[in-house]
Amino acid sequence: MPAQPGVSKSGLTRRALLGAGMGLAGALALPGCATAKGRTLGISTTKEGYQNFFDVAGQGDTPYAVNYAILPFDLSLQAISSGELDAGSNFTDIPLTIWGGSLKDNRIVALIRSDAQARLLGLVARKGLAARSPADLKGRRVGYLRSSNYHHYLLQLLEQQGLKWDDITPVSLARDTLPAAFASGQLDFWVTQGIETILAQRHYGGHLVALAEGDYAGNGVVIANRAAIEDADKARDLGDYLLRFRATIDWMESHDEQWADILAKATGIDRSYYLEWRRLKKTKTRLVPIDDKAIADQQGAADLFRRFGVAQGGFDAKALWDRRFNDLLS
Repeated sequence: MPAQPGVSKSGLTRRALLGAGMGLAGALALPGCATAKGRTLGISTTKEGYQNFFDVAGQGDTPYAVNYAILPFDLSLQAISSGELDAGSNFTDIPLTIWGGSLKDNRIVALIRSDAQARLLGLVARKGLAARSPADLKGRRVGYLRSSNYHHYLLQLLEQQGLKWDDITPVSLARDTLPAAFASGQLDFWVTQGIETILAQRHYGGHLVALAEGDYAGNGVVIANRAAIEDADKARDLGDYLLRFRATIDWMESHDEQWADILAKATGIDRSYYLEWRRLKKTKTRLVPIDDKAIADQQGAADLFRRFGVAQGGFDAKALWDRRFNDLLS
């Protein structure tokens, strides 16, 4: 697994970003993100993130500037913990069981709840592989994204089958390299999620072996810098942003065609795949206040990682969650 980030206020995050060729100033400047409004929120996101929908949902005209940075989750966490960004919406709670404990200035401030079925978290076998159940994982090459929902689901499958980590050949790859590895036959199985579950079957000829069930497969979360939420002005603007974010998610959940069009444009993936995902999705994604169940679910994920030796030492999920925006979001 990757080394713990160990961020300090000395500028490690900026050096890391610049070393990756993506300093915050150049990470992303989205059209319409003004910088002359006097107040600014710095938000991390992904290329296909929620920021693509704020304007069409009628939520883009903020009384403060919103500067988005497209960053991988580890760099996002570092940037938020150091205060270089104020918040981020491109996370689930599961990676934080690995990374969050070492980044003391991050707090989870809101919950983006969706169940396992809505996430389409699955296990797909490559074309031509005679695999019919997770029991067939034994001895096989399995592609996954480390320290993520994918990793968590793979461990769940192994535990359910009485298999150990050494019973498979795990192949940890970046999210954007997994499809090519699967298509070229370098992987026997691909742990997928969302649109990837559709692509792995329709575009790459794989077949679905298992699909996660239940009400938890990782929850989306909004992360904020502790100093930002303790500053009255920043907290006011972040609260306003959360309300706009909630309205944007509600819009996305009720406008299937436009949602698919926007994501297809952002990602280059055929809109028909997004519409298929939407047809398969039975429950709506919602931005909601933090509750005890969310914290207990994250603690359970952390415990699973530790049973498999992925992470060492204790992890107290409660320390990462901050409910100060609960009344606003109720």
